[in-house]
Amino acid sequence: MPASSHWFIDALMHVHVDGTDTGDAYALVECLAPAGHMPPPHVHRGEAEGFHVLEGELTVHGPQGATVLRPGDSLHAPAGEPHTIEVTSAAPCRMLIVSVPAGFERFVRAFGEPAATDTLPVLDGPPDVERLARIAGEHGITFVGPPGTRPAELAPAVA
Repeated sequence: MPASSHWFIDALMHVHVDGTDTGDAYALVECLAPAGHMPPPHVHRGEAEGFHVLEGELTVHGPQGATVLRPGDSLHAPAGEPHTIEVTSAAPCRMLIVSVPAGFERFVRAFGEPAATDTLPVLDGPPDVERLARIAGEHGITFVGPPGTRPAELAPAVA
């Protein structure tokens, strides 16, 4: 399957490897996210995620605290562990996201919209949080806190 591009909230996602290409073993998505990008803390029930930074700076927040990733750095987020990512560079961050097994790319397609250009989306307002939470739930992802919170702040509640 050729790569597909989607505007996903405030980010541009390129699906390079789809689960249909790997028997659902894994998926590979390239993400370009603007400074300040930070989804609500969440848990993937059945998928681990790997993050590899190509450009910019990404901070991955997990139950034990924050890990800063710069170009060439990678981090593994196990399935079932609450986490969020935050673009902490002044410029956008370009990263690779590996989902094991595949599945995250289906969430990207279900919530996102086909990208009309190879640029970050121009938002006309905040995302539809109810729709986001519903579609996330359909893909095994549960939000465990509001936007702007970090899993270390929530650890007693989600443990």
